[in-house]
Amino acid sequence: MAVPQWEGIMNDMFRNLTMVLAGGLCLGGCALPTDPPAAETFGAALDSVQHVNAGPGDKPKDSEPAKKDKEAAEDANIEKRIRAMAHYAAGVAHRERGELKEATEEFYQAALADPSDKKVVTEVIQMLLVTRQQAKIFQLLVQATKDPNATAELHALLAAAYLERKKPDMAKLAAENAIRRDPKAIEGYKSLVQAQRALHKEAGKRKKAIRSTIDRALKQTKTSVPFQVDLAMMLLGYLDLDKDADKELKPKATKLLESAWDSKPKEPLVLERIARGFRLAGAHDKAALAMEALLDKLPNNPAVLLEAARGQALAGKLDKAKLHLNALVKKFPRYWQGHQLLAAVAMDQEEYKDAVKHYRAAIKLNPRLEQMHYDLVSALLSSEQVDEAAAELKKIAARFKVSFQQLYFAAMIHLQKDEFAEAHEDLLKTLEFAEKNSPERVTHFLQFQLGSTAERAGNFKAAEKYMRKAIAMKPDYATALNYLGYMWADRNENLDEAEKFIARALKEQPDNAAFLDSMAWVHFRRGNAKEALRWQEKALKNSKEDDAELLMHLGEIHAALKNTKKAREFLEKAAKVEDAREEILEKIKAKLKALDK
Repeated sequence: MAVPQWEGIMNDMFRNLTMVLAGGLCLGGCALPTDPPAAETFGAALDSVQHVNAGPGDKPKDSEPAKKDKEAAEDANIEKRIRAMAHYAAGVAHRERGELKEATEEFYQAALADPSDKKVVTEVIQMLLVTRQQAKIFQLLVQATKDPNATAELHALLAAAYLERKKPDMAKLAAENAIRRDPKAIEGYKSLVQAQRALHKEAGKRKKAIRSTIDRALKQTKTSVPFQVDLAMMLLGYLDLDKDADKELKPKATKLLESAWDSKPKEPLVLERIARGFRLAGAHDKAALAMEALLDKLPNNPAVLLEAARGQALAGKLDKAKLHLNALVKKFPRYWQGHQLLAAVAMDQEEYKDAVKHYRAAIKLNPRLEQMHYDLVSALLSSEQVDEAAAELKKIAARFKVSFQQLYFAAMIHLQKDEFAEAHEDLLKTLEFAEKNSPERVTHFLQFQLGSTAERAGNFKAAEKYMRKAIAMKPDYATALNYLGYMWADRNENLDEAEKFIARALKEQPDNAAFLDSMAWVHFRRGNAKEALRWQEKALKNSKEDDAELLMHLGEIHAALKNTKKAREFLEKAAKVEDAREEILEKIKAKLKALDK
């Protein structure tokens, strides 16, 4: 039975129970008993119960009948406790004999006999959750909440039970009662939010009701650390419903988390939730600190070590993340997630060969994770191991069914080999697959890639078609606007529209050297070499490094202006640029020869 030592730890137990009860109730499928009337469900704190305060000096004296009633009530309570103790003792005996079914039934009867015993009620609910006996959980909560001293946590559990029974109106009453019992217990507010989600089918009403509940919780002062952390998580979760509230609520959530963090919490569960909250709020440095504190508490937990590394990576501290991850794969060599994150960090640091190594190690440990195979292909392409990427993609095709990524990476392999027509054909297959199976993948970027591969393959009509589609999907897509505008200028066609498109691109990125070069080329094609020179010099000024095509254009403009010396200077400089495309180098050679004539 209940002993004094339990009271100090029960809040955490009830908080965890409230979080898992609704999910636990979903597990079983036994028949549910009829709901009792509301007045018998929520105890004496319901609105229907009237409370009368006696005035000063009006305290009633105990009459003889009242004394007898009081004595009778005390005797009844004693009898109730004795009955509960007997059931509890029988439960212990059954458990010691390994008779778990019988033990659970006796413990359940003990809780029913004295539902005011918070410890026993909690233990029994946990047992019933494990054995998936939802009906008994519900009946026990009904009886326990009849007690006028029933806690807010019990009423919140009852709300969760009603939600499982698809009774959101009753869940709302139970949640409201939990808040009345203890406005500083977060469980009531959380249960009320869940009830409101189920009650209000119309998005606007749902959002308004949930926001009202959150605002009620925000009015509480001098709250506990768990209250602050859970309320912060509620605020951040609400942003899924109302993204416009981001600027208002994220700072409030961060402030709550900071208050909780400043109290120097030591409980691992609280530290983990603080870290997760900071991460959701975008405060990655603070999230990393909280995860480091959790790691100090649980240094040999691989999941904690992994999340501490992830926290450092998100905070931009990649080297520290790698220290954690290297320790992880050394301590737990079969923990594939460590290799996966090491590979991702290596990709961020452009250490592509290391990324390949770790992706291969992760796949060896967990070959069923399809996405990781594509990550390996991406790493191989980034490290210019094109043939190895093609071989890996062939293995993927043999192991997994056809997918968007499978088709897309086939195109990327052709693209890296400068096989533009083949890349375009594979992108067309990718587009067709996306349109049928995942329309959200038909993006402006995919249309742009279709256009750019068509242009590189010499199919200018198709290039225009897909570039226009990309721009239609994203009218401020500067890269596509410039690409199409320059394609026209380079071919000396449609110059008026080319100028408009390039001007739109420059509106988005006024100092982009490539866009300025495109505008210069429009003017050059019109025969206005002086205006072209003005734009080209501006492009050169904004270029962060030597660009062969940009320098070649400047040389051509000077040649048109009869500045032969300047023309040669820039063309020769263009010819010396490393990594210049072969087709550009051929054009430069031809133009230098033309100057010699």
